[in-house]
Amino acid sequence: MKQWLLSFALIGALLAPLVQADPHWDAASQVVEKVTSDMVELLKDGIDVNDDAALQVSMDTVEETVGTVIDFPYIAQRVMGKYYRRATDEERARFAEVFHHTMVKTYTKAIAGFEINRVEVVAPTADSPEPDKQVVTLDVYSGAGTKYTLVNYMLERDGQWQLVNVVVDGINLRLTFTTQFADLAERSNGNISAAIDSWQSQVEARVAAKGV
Repeated sequence: MKQWLLSFALIGALLAPLVQADPHWDAASQVVEKVTSDMVELLKDGIDVNDDAALQVSMDTVEETVGTVIDFPYIAQRVMGKYYRRATDEERARFAEVFHHTMVKTYTKAIAGFEINRVEVVAPTADSPEPDKQVVTLDVYSGAGTKYTLVNYMLERDGQWQLVNVVVDGINLRLTFTTQFADLAERSNGNISAAIDSWQSQVEARVAAKGV
């Protein structure tokens, strides 16, 4: 379950004001806050995950909201790990597309049933030694009272802040995905194309079965 909580990594400081801090950290936090407002509006309208047409509309809305905030190509490259160097250009492009689609679908179905009770921004204890790399930590409380600590890793490139990784309650999602891809590649005897097919089918099956 936790490995799919990438969905919650973009739920920012809805109910808590931003603290005064390093302007670079503040800028990264504001990106999270903006996405939060947009996603809350989507949740107000509701998401019908049992209606394929309605789900697709919601996925399109999510794509418009998070498409420029999550750096899908960057994350997909890291997830492929050592297999990225072995892959052809076509395989790299295909996995980036498959990863993007499966994550948007997972995100959309996950947030459909998530009730936000309270969100708190955790002030940084020190400035980042690299201004273009910031960590935004959030404590997210569900309606059931469950608390999730989300450590969001933000990277600035060309003046734009993007999410490149998240750690949920100590679980590094990008590392988890990397391990999963490596396992699929090994099971496929190093056949990267087959590993990509397996990734897509497994994610689709998991989403269909559990809705997360």
